[in-house]
Formats: sequence, structure tokens, C-alpha cells
Amino acid sequence: MASQLEFLRKRVSATLGKEPRKISIILQNQTVESNGNVQLAPRRSEFYTTPPQQGDFQDWLNNLAIHELRHVAQFDKLTGYLRAPFFEQLALAIYGVTLPSWFFEGDAVVSETVLSPAGRGRLPSWEMPFRTNLLSGRTYSYQKDYLGSLKDLTPGFYELGYFMTARMQRVYGADIMDSLMTRMARLPIRPYNFSNSLRKFTGYNTRRWHEQTREELTALWRKQLAENNPIDYPLLPPKTTDKPENWLLPRPLSDQRIIALHQGAQHVSAIMVMDSLGRQKEVIKTGRQTEPNFSYAAGKVVWDEVRRHARYGKRSYNVINLYDLESRSYHQLTRKSRYFSPALRPDAHRVVAVEIDESNAISLVVIAVPNGEVVARYPSPGNILLQTPAFDPTGTKVIATGVAQQGTAIVELDIPTGNYRFMLDWQSQQIERPTYADDEIAFKAHYNGIDNIYALNTATGAIRQCTNARFGAFNPLVDVVSNQLWFNSYQVNGYRISKVSWNETRDLATQKTSASHISYFKPLLRQDYAYRTTDTPETVILPSKPYKGLKNLINFHSLSIDNGSFDNLDAINPGVYWLSDDLLNTAQLRLGYTYDGDIRSSEYLASIAYQRFFPKFSLEYRNRGQVGTARVIGNGQEQLIGLHWRENVTTLKIDIPLVFYRINHVFTTGVSAATSYTQRYGLTEPRFQNQFIERVRFPMHYQFYFNHQVRQSALDLAPRWGQHFSVTYRHFPFENRLKGAHLSLRSAFFFPGLWRNHSLLARFSYQQRNGMYQITNDIPLVSGYDQLRPVPVDNTLLFSYRFPIAYPDWSIGPLAYIKRFKGGLFADFQNVDSETPFQPRTFGVELRSDMNLLRFYLPNFDIGVKLVYANEANPRQRFFATYSIGYSY
Repeated sequence: MASQLEFLRKRVSATLGKEPRKISIILQNQTVESNGNVQLAPRRSEFYTTPPQQGDFQDWLNNLAIHELRHVAQFDKLTGYLRAPFFEQLALAIYGVTLPSWFFEGDAVVSETVLSPAGRGRLPSWEMPFRTNLLSGRTYSYQKDYLGSLKDLTPGFYELGYFMTARMQRVYGADIMDSLMTRMARLPIRPYNFSNSLRKFTGYNTRRWHEQTREELTALWRKQLAENNPIDYPLLPPKTTDKPENWLLPRPLSDQRIIALHQGAQHVSAIMVMDSLGRQKEVIKTGRQTEPNFSYAAGKVVWDEVRRHARYGKRSYNVINLYDLESRSYHQLTRKSRYFSPALRPDAHRVVAVEIDESNAISLVVIAVPNGEVVARYPSPGNILLQTPAFDPTGTKVIATGVAQQGTAIVELDIPTGNYRFMLDWQSQQIERPTYADDEIAFKAHYNGIDNIYALNTATGAIRQCTNARFGAFNPLVDVVSNQLWFNSYQVNGYRISKVSWNETRDLATQKTSASHISYFKPLLRQDYAYRTTDTPETVILPSKPYKGLKNLINFHSLSIDNGSFDNLDAINPGVYWLSDDLLNTAQLRLGYTYDGDIRSSEYLASIAYQRFFPKFSLEYRNRGQVGTARVIGNGQEQLIGLHWRENVTTLKIDIPLVFYRINHVFTTGVSAATSYTQRYGLTEPRFQNQFIERVRFPMHYQFYFNHQVRQSALDLAPRWGQHFSVTYRHFPFENRLKGAHLSLRSAFFFPGLWRNHSLLARFSYQQRNGMYQITNDIPLVSGYDQLRPVPVDNTLLFSYRFPIAYPDWSIGPLAYIKRFKGGLFADFQNVDSETPFQPRTFGVELRSDMNLLRFYLPNFDIGVKLVYANEANPRQRFFATYSIGYSY
């Protein structure tokens, strides 16, 4: 890996004129998900080393190295002069504000395509959503294509960015990338820096460039469509919702029904059965998967799901689940495993799956049903990646896709002998889901430039085309009983189910088929830096040594205006902070200064958090000013005297957060304990020194919480079912002069609303307090509480009903892009007991919207207004409005 990175370092930066400087790369081998990232503050890159079960036709880490190294070159080109120990966060901010996400990700996809024999730019399946939209007349605005939609499928910023950045190089040459980023780097504070620079060199701003790219692609794809002369296959279900949904991996049942994996914007993923009229019935909801997958045989279903370590989020597993359709029983077959793409033997007594261990050693494993024991393990030949295995009708052979740097192949395992053989040698194709079909093997490939189903003759090695889909055909299964080929046909709203007579597919083989892929990247291959088949980087084993965690614990990288957490607007505390984060994200150190203009006082902060161990520890020190008042009675009159003092506060907290998954259920629980020591000094009124409490010794704060909820669909406003509970207790066990205790209980219950994606939330909270905590509120309050008469709060009962109103996908110039309007009704009760009338203290309506601001992909903003009616005698205001703004990443 190190040799390959060194070989690629100059090539990935050739069009930017800036070689990446040294960066730390962390190989995350304990997660089962396939991903990568580059970041600043601190400067590092992470490679998630487990290869995917669906990707392009090259070695996973080679693809990852090119893509992520290109991001390193982008960072260094634009902000490389801003470095640790003070300016990495500033560099990251300039990068994020200056470059739209489609540009830096699209440019990286161009690099992975041009600098390798594969890459996503060569895959018809990857461009398919964009192609399908344009050929179907769905020409969306720049903001919708870029920022996405909740009601329609859009290309996504990776795909959009690939074509827009590739077109820059096709039209103006590869040097356009260097020119653009050089100009932006020279004056990073230029308003609309990217669009301004793009106009400087091309004459088009981003919106017009999107239109030019879209028009060119439409013409190219229309020509391709005419050349292919596609067939429109019948679709199931015959009617669908107007929102995106997928019916994946169709399998016929003996009673003429179909079983498939259903995904939709309005529903969470579930395995469903469907009859010939399109009537549907849910079998079981599924949890999060690395790739969509399930297998059916003899009345049973298996599928794989992600599970995570309860404490450490980047230590995850892929387990196999089993469901019996006859007994309607669910069983988790394996635990803490790393098994992928399980497939049932025809008698359902065995499961074959791909095993990938933490060293990326790859095997096929055969697992017994129902005890989950490994019966046999067959290491992959040459440790090539194996994908989506499937049994033959006898259960003695297994077919799978093989992936290596040479491309993809079809590999067969003979179980009695344990021997592998290549049924189809290496191809520059995205071969997926091979399956037995009598004396042939059906599989998905893109020989004609569109994803289609092909058949390999096992005797002669000849390949014939079986489908000629308009947009793409996937996931083949040949039912030898009915002699039907079942597959997924992609449409403008997602994957649907199609079938065709297996005999009819032979007629298609007599027609001439040729590769028609537009290969948008091809003009860029003429560059000197582009991939050549003669590229053979020398493999050098470099010396290695253990990483010293304690030695590298302190790693200052940035001065910041906040302590590094921008997750919550309410938590932002402006000041000057010096940030340190170690590369493994186990230790965070903060040194800070803030000034409170209201009391004209400075505050100094030092904190450290350490989360390597099972409990998370945090220690914080603050030196701050405080104000208060004292009541003085003299000459029969009462007078208030203002007081000022400073205090040193040291706080220690121990926290154990836990997360569990179980199919479509998510459980979170945890406990925490905190204490502090406060020493006060500098009282401005010495006459009150005797009453002044100089030390507050170790007040205790404990919390326990337990939350359960089901997974949400993309359009759900809240979980359809959920229960949240929290208990907090505070007191002064080590103080004689200070007394008081505070107990608070919080609960929340989510219910489905009257219609799909509606939500009802009921929250009941209770608190009991005395002494120093007498006026403290630690529970949710009624809406508009600060506008009402002050009344002590013992408990609250809050109801809210929320619902979507519209999905407009409106652009308000460059200022905002609105994806969804949503409304709500609420009624909030306070101090509910048998002695007071049961009536809300406030109630009203709310209107909210989900949007993106200033064309930034992230964060997603939720902005809204509540119209509140004060239902009490003589309120300050009978009607008033409250406003809120939140955001998420």
C-alpha cells in the first residue's frame, strides 16, 4: 500500500501543479463498511479497508488511494499554506466555503477513472440515475441536481460533479483545474469565489455550466439510446407511489407470488411478497445493510445486516439473519461476524457467505442452519475479492464474482473438493450477481454500454446478451420451472421487477450488440499522466514501527472561534480556542479564552477528553467571573447591592454511552456521573465575606437514559415507534453550608400519525427540587414559557402532531433551496394533577421547512415558526410567535 501511494502521489496532482505533502493515513480495518475520507483539523486520511460487495472492477484500496490522494492535493493546492499548529481549521473552512461539494468529489472521481483501468466514470450503473432523468425529460435545476430532493431521484453531487468537472477538462484542457484553484487560492475571501473564477475562465457561472453539461449529455445519451434500440419490458408492481422506491432481487415463490427486498422514500427497508395483481404484504423489516441483499430458499430467508460494537462506533460487524416464512420466526444466525452476501442452499440447510477478516483475508464460508456454526471455510484463490455467491441446484457448487486489479471474473467453487476454477476470465466489466441457469450462468454486465443481463455458456465459454433494457437491467434469476428470467429494470423512480421468457432471450443473441457507452472520460486519457497498461509500480516493503499512542496524544492543529463542536447552535460559545486532537480521535485538548460583555469579565478554559477506554473521561478547568446581588436593609429600606467575584471551577465527568442494533430497531443507553470543585475569590464587597461561600465541594450529578426507536424512512418526520426515558439526579453530599437536591424524569413516546410519514409525539416530564435547586428547571417547558407568568414547574405534558405539507424543491435564487414544508399542531400542559383543570397552558400551530442555504450541501437547516396561544387569565400576550433554527449534518 505504501509503495502504491508513493507511485500515485505525483500522478494525482499532475493537473493541479501541487504534489501532496506528508499526511497521516489511518487504515480502519475493524469496520465492515467501505469508505474513505480526508480531513483537516487534524490533518489525516482514513481508509476503510474492507472491500465492498458492489463496486467497480479493480482492487478496492487502489481506487480508494487515488480518490483520497486527489483530495489531499486539492487541500494543499487551495490552502496548503495554512498549517498546524494554528491554522488547519481555517484551511478547512476556506476549502468548504470556496469549493462546492460536486466540484471536489467530481474531480476526485475523474482522477480515479483516468488514473486507473476502472473507476466510477466507466460504470453505466453509476451514471444511470442522471441518464434516466434526462432521457425521461426530467431536466432539473442546478440546485435540485446538486442538493437533491425528497420526492424525486436526482444524480447526486458525485455523479453531477464528475460530468461537470470532466467537461471542464474536455473543453478547456486539463490545466483548467490548476488555473481555477490557483485563482481561488490567491484571494480566498473573494465573494462567490468558485463561480466567479469559473466565469473568468469559461464565460459561464455554475448554473449555466450545469445547463451546458446537461445539454451535451442529453444529446450523447439520446444517440446511445437510438443505437441500442432498447426493449421496454413489463413492470411490476403495475402501479407505484409517486415517490422513489425499489423492488430489488425478485424471486418467484411456488404459489405464483414474488418475494423481493423493498426500499422506498416513504417506507423503511423490508422483505415483501407480491402477487400477480401487485398486492403487497410485508414479511419482515430489515436493518442497515452495507449493500442491498437477501436470499430465499425452501420457505426461509437470509440476509446480512450491520451491527456495531456497543461502545466503539468504528468497530462493526456484519451478521446473518434468518426468517422462517411458515413459522414467522426470526433468528440471528451469527454474532460478531464479518460475513457478507449470504445465500441459502436450495434445501435451506446451509448458507454460503463471503468472509472478510480484519487483515482482508477473504474466504467463502459454509454455515449450518439453524445453529450458525461454520461447517467449512474455503480461502479465496490468490485472495481475490469474492462477491455475491450463489449455490447451484445440487448444492455442491457455488458461483461468485471475483474482483482484482485485473478486473472481474466469474469463479466457481466445487465444495466436495474445495477447488476453485475460473468460469470466465478477467474482464473490464462490472460483473454482478452470477447465478446458475441450467447449462449457463446468468450475470449482469455492461458489454453494450448499458447494464444488461448476459449468459455464459459453461461448455463453450460463449457469452450472449439476454436483455436490452432502456436504462439498465440487474439482479438476474432464472426460474427453471417456469422458464422465466426475472430481473430488476431501472426506471425514473427506482428499480422495478421485470420478467421475460428464457427462450426469448436467445433470439436477442442473434442481434448485433456493440459497446455504446459514451465514455465521457476518454478524451482525458490522452494526457501524459493518465493510466497506461504498462504502469507497474515497484513493490517495496518499507520499514514499519508501532504507533505510540501516548507519545502522540497531544497534537495542536488550530486556533478557532469555538471549542470545535458545531453540532448545536445553542452550544456555540465564541472566543479564542487552541485545539488539539490526536490522529486516532481518542484525545481532545482545548485551551480557550472568552469574554462576557454582559458582565465585562474574561473566562479562561482548559479541558481534556479521553475516550480510548470503555468509559469516556473528561476533565475541565474554568476561571471565570460571576455576578450576583445581595439584599441590604437599612433605615427601614431595602437595597440591592451588586456583587462581582471570580471562581476556579474544575469538573470531572465519566460517561458510558452504548448503542445496539436489532433488525430495524435502534437502542441507545448510557450512564454518566459528574462532579466539580469550585473555589471563589475576589469578592468586590468585603462586608459580605462572612456570608460568601468560598468553596463548593463536589456536588454530584448522575444520569441514566434508555432510548428505543425504529428506523425512519427518508420522509418520516420522526420514528413511527419510539420510547425515550431519562433520569437525572443532583445533590450536595459533601457540603455542610449548601443543601439541595434535584430529581428530574423525562419520557417521550413516538406514535405513527393518521397518514404515512405523520408523527405523534407525547412527552411527560417531572421534577422535584429543593434548596439550592429550588428555581432550577431541568425538564422541557411549555411552548413560549418565557412569555408567560412565572409559575413553578413541577411537571409538563407536551403533545405535538407533525406532518409533511409539500415537497416544492424551490430555489430562491442563490439564497435558499427549500426541499420540504411541514406543519404541526401542539398542546402543552403544565403541572398536571388531580387538583387543577386538565387544559393546556399553551397550544397552537407551527410551520417549518427543510432547506439548504447559500447552495451549501451541508448543513441541512430546519427553520420554523410557532404561533402560540396563551390559554390563561391575563397573559402578557394572548397570541405570540416563537422562532427556531436548527441544522444537521
